Amino acid sequence: MNKSYFKNFLCLGALFFLFSCERDDICIEDVVESPDLILLMLDKDDTTRKLSPSGFSIRALGTEKILALQPSDSFALPLKTQENFVQFEFILNEGAEDENIDTLQIYYQRFDNFINAACGYRSNYILEATPAIILNPGDNWIQGFTILKDTIKENEIRAHLGVLH
Repeated sequence: MNKSYFKNFLCLGALFFLFSCERDDICIEDVVESPDLILLMLDKDDTTRKLSPSGFSIRALGTEKILALQPSDSFALPLKTQENFVQFEFILNEGAEDENIDTLQIYYQRFDNFINAACGYRSNYILEATPAIILNPGDNWIQGFTILKDTIKENEIRAHLGVLH
């Protein structure tokens, strides 16, 4: 008799658990997290011409993790969701005798949007009027920046910031 009460209690508990989940308790895989900044490498003399630098890579400042490698003229870089700037090392001729590293600080404003209880918040961004600066002055191979699209939202394929070199 004691076993039947225990089985009934166990079945009732399992049913309660199964039907207590709400739709908000599961984050669907299709929900995109915070979007990436898409950079386009442009010729400084003709900003309509894409130009892929040689021996090029991008590394987040303070890490050894390479975020982008050549050959490409566009790159998607993650932005921080807790700060209004991010820093990257743009390395030209990596590993060669004439290696040149420009450290960039990219500025933006964050706008957090609540998705649901399971997914939490997603950040969208707007680039500042002066979107980036080079932190290490000297023999810089990057010559400037141009904003191609100032709003960074999810599911975008268009470039946001042009890097002139």
